[in-house]
Amino acid sequence: MIFLLQLLVLGVIGLLAVNLWKAFMSGERSLSDRKASSGPIIEGRVEEVAGGGDSPGRAAAETLKAFENAREAARATYPSLFAMLGGYLNAHAIERAGDIEAAVRTMIEEWSGRRAEITEELTRLLADNKDEAEVRAIVVAACDAEFELEGYRKWLIWLLGRFNAL
Repeated sequence: MIFLLQLLVLGVIGLLAVNLWKAFMSGERSLSDRKASSGPIIEGRVEEVAGGGDSPGRAAAETLKAFENAREAARATYPSLFAMLGGYLNAHAIERAGDIEAAVRTMIEEWSGRRAEITEELTRLLADNKDEAEVRAIVVAACDAEFELEGYRKWLIWLLGRFNAL
């Protein structure tokens, strides 16, 4: 699991590095130089888009496919957690509940009967993924909620405490 997430991050960084290197080596003019010239501002060169090779769309499609594969691997590893977070912390459910706090309260109440499996998966997720970025990647893959201020790891520890208190 960690390997797949690390592979995804390395792939994205690699694609960014290649694109920056191509821009540097092609000797593109700066944005201010392009604004001063006549005609519309078009990023890149025609040969890069039309001429086979790696296009931005192809790179994006490969990155999305890698993300989808990593998300499916995480879903297979933590199926109950993905069902719970995805079912209650999606944009529609949060809007219907009024805010994220209400959505979380409803989620905890309705999943209290499955406390054992949720606490087991939360514990395993926190044990398997020591880095904040890894935990964030799994939560972001599972739901629409963001916990940047609280920290994803801290929020999951808080959630585990809520289920343990039941």
